[in-house]
Amino acid sequence: MTAITPERYLGLDTTSLTAHTIGAGSGAYELYATEGAWEALHDLQADAVKHGFWVQPCSAFRSFARQGAIVEGKFTGARPILDRNEQPLQTLPSDPIARLRAILLFSALPGCSRHHFGSDFDIYDPHLLPAGQKLQLTAKEYVQGSYFYELGLYLQESLSRFGFARPYMSAPATTGTNTATAANNNNNTTTPQSAAGAEQEQWGIGREPWHISHLASARDCLRAYDAERALTEIERSKWSFAPFVRQVWSADLVQALLRPDCA
Repeated sequence: MTAITPERYLGLDTTSLTAHTIGAGSGAYELYATEGAWEALHDLQADAVKHGFWVQPCSAFRSFARQGAIVEGKFTGARPILDRNEQPLQTLPSDPIARLRAILLFSALPGCSRHHFGSDFDIYDPHLLPAGQKLQLTAKEYVQGSYFYELGLYLQESLSRFGFARPYMSAPATTGTNTATAANNNNNTTTPQSAAGAEQEQWGIGREPWHISHLASARDCLRAYDAERALTEIERSKWSFAPFVRQVWSADLVQALLRPDCA
């Protein structure tokens, strides 16, 4: 088996991933994932059709650069930051640490996203969207009475049969320590105390019913994962949020974002 490199699990390399074209014509787009994840998704899609659903991926592999751009957009105010009720913050926190923690409620830091692995998909059923309604990718779309509620029930009952799980459906487990273990083989980073303890609830707990992970494809990346390498890549970047990442960094943060306990 080919060793998993840092470039692979940090979303810096796509050489081992397979591209698939989704849709047709002017609306077509290309997504990358592992071959195993694609095969499992196709099996899930075929089964979903039998139950009246047309499951489609809207996102798969996401690069380190792309994830960083998402966080940067929120940090600079170009993108909205959602609160716990999935409503945009009306005022951008002036303190950069508080702003970064607010972002981390729903968005992973670059290098700390399962989307880097090529194992995870964001999925939906375009046939269930009401006319004129744009896809939101919010948990409110899956509550009882909303348009994706029945799809959510199907996913809950069916995903495990195809090797998938939904890693972001419950609060993250915490380590109670500042030494990364389950999500980090080689991290010797000292974590500021302010990033741990009660403040761990500030990030990584947003529910994502649409996010599915092919566990077999994710495990190798999680086993190889080195949090120190991820932190180094962030700090050497030119993003404006990068100088503040070490002040929120902890083992619990890494686990909340990557959910290694799921795999």
